[in-house]
This record gives sequence, structure tokens and C-alpha cells, in this order.
Amino acid sequence: MTQNMVGFSEKIGDQAYDRYRKSSRKWSYIFSLILAIVAVVAFSVYGSVSKTIDFPYSLLYGVAIGGMFVMIATLQDLKRRKDTTWEGKVIDKKTYQKTEVRNVGGIRKTYRYTLYVLKVMRQDGKVYTHKFRDNSTVFDYYQIGDAVKHHRGLYLYEKYDKSKDSQILCVACGTFNDIHDDFCKHCKVPLLK
Repeated sequence: MTQNMVGFSEKIGDQAYDRYRKSSRKWSYIFSLILAIVAVVAFSVYGSVSKTIDFPYSLLYGVAIGGMFVMIATLQDLKRRKDTTWEGKVIDKKTYQKTEVRNVGGIRKTYRYTLYVLKVMRQDGKVYTHKFRDNSTVFDYYQIGDAVKHHRGLYLYEKYDKSKDSQILCVACGTFNDIHDDFCKHCKVPLLK
């Protein structure tokens, strides 16, 4: 079956997207709790072994840092819940060659990397800037002038015109799929075409 590939898809209403959003929230909390537990245990052990921080204080440091991980996950979840669906346009793409200095084993080393910057303007004029470090795949998928749609709770954009594409980007998980596929090979949601 040949599809037009022009227009925004109604498949976003499929229940698989609601399940994906719920699963993402759940895994975000689970991951933050694991990090919190690791922080509490690591600081407690460090305090006992190193003798630089007394035990009760090292435990408190661990609880404070662990609490920060949980708070970050909670704030991200609140932001996703307040998110809305909107349409916009890709207005700018730039590539920058950057350098950074890192301390590796006591030796300062300079590293070069490429920063890909993509800007999307919402219909109300608000501009969203996305940065990709040493990875041009998503950056290359969108072109200046592309009409796009941001779907509530998801990070990537659906393109309005996919008629010239050989691959389609899953707006849920960011996996590229063959344009003829109907479902994402990674997260199994319907592809928006």
C-alpha cells in the first residue's frame, strides 16, 4: 500500500503512545531511585573507609544527593505533563567545531568535537534550540523550512512532508526506521506517516 507521506499523522492517537509515555515516566523514576540508592551507599562507604567525612555526615550527603536525583526526575515529569502539542517550522541549522579541556588521570587533554544546533520556531514565535554533540543523524533528518509538529510529552518532531525520505524517525524513541515500516523496530509504536 502506497501512502502519500504528506501531512501530519493521526496515528499519534494510538494507545501505544500513551503506554510509551507512561513507561518512560516509570523508568525515569526507577532510574532516579537507583541513582539515589547508589549515592547513599557510596557516600556512606566513602565516609567509613576514607575517614575524611564522619559517618553520619557522609550518610546525609548521600541522602541529599540522592534526593536531588529524585527531585530532577519529578521536575522532568511535571514538565512533560504540562507539555502541549504544537506546530512549527525548522528555522536554522548550524554546525560548530568545538574544543574542550578535560583532566584525565592528572593530565590535561584537549578534545575536539562537533556540535550540531537545530532551531525550531513554534507558531507563536517561541524558539526551541536542540544541540547534538558528535551525532548528526537527527540534525540531518530535518531541513530548514520543514513544517514540523511537536507532540505532547515527546522530544522529537514529526515532519509534515516525508515524501522524499527513505527513513522515518520515531518521534517517541528517536530510532530511524525504513520508510515502508509501519511500526518502530525499537519501541513498537506506530510510525507517524
